[in-house]
Amino acid sequence: MIVHVLKNETFGESETLPSKGTERSTGYDIIATSDPIITGDGVGGYYGNNSYIEYKTNLRIAVQSESVVTGINSRVNFDYDVLAFPRSSIRKYNLLLANSIGLIDQDYRGEIVLCFKYIWQPEDYVIYDNVENKSLDKSFSVKGKINLDKIYKKGDKICQLKMTKVENVEFKLVNTLEDTNRGEGGFGSTDETSKIEEAKNHMSTIESLYNNVSDPTYVPKKYSELVRERELQ
Repeated sequence: MIVHVLKNETFGESETLPSKGTERSTGYDIIATSDPIITGDGVGGYYGNNSYIEYKTNLRIAVQSESVVTGINSRVNFDYDVLAFPRSSIRKYNLLLANSIGLIDQDYRGEIVLCFKYIWQPEDYVIYDNVENKSLDKSFSVKGKINLDKIYKKGDKICQLKMTKVENVEFKLVNTLEDTNRGEGGFGSTDETSKIEEAKNHMSTIESLYNNVSDPTYVPKKYSELVRERELQ
């Protein structure tokens, strides 16, 4: 696969192109070419809110389609898009990639810009007394100061790019969908189903124990033994 990179002041030689950390890595590291751009409502470094922290990369790409031979006189074209993943180093910082995983469509030709959410820590906050400021509704306000040691800086590797094959699908309207055991069960429904089945099995075991009490030939067994027998059936 070939990825075209627009030549500019950052990417002028082959050595400056995005690269992998090791030979068998799958992600290509991207470097911040700007200082962090903090977007939010703040004065003097203290913020009442912070929307995101933005980094420029000066990287503009065009992923080339691939033509693959599938048989005699037969070829298939594959398109690719690009995903921007956080690097493992992000665990050392108070940052989260704002859109979790960035999607760079194949036809996008603009600069790749990465935006992060800052994770506020208790030590970042300052409480202000608003008693003297009668224009404020609250008697106090809280603002946060971003810890610059806990965010990426210019020149840092801030994400990794991975190319993925585009699967073109066709959506079709139908009147009904095929039935499944799960049906419309949503979050946690598979766990609830297993719990219900487990409860039914326990109740069946208890009923079996109760019904056999009146049988004079019945040899009493522990509940755990009955459960074990049922598991082996």
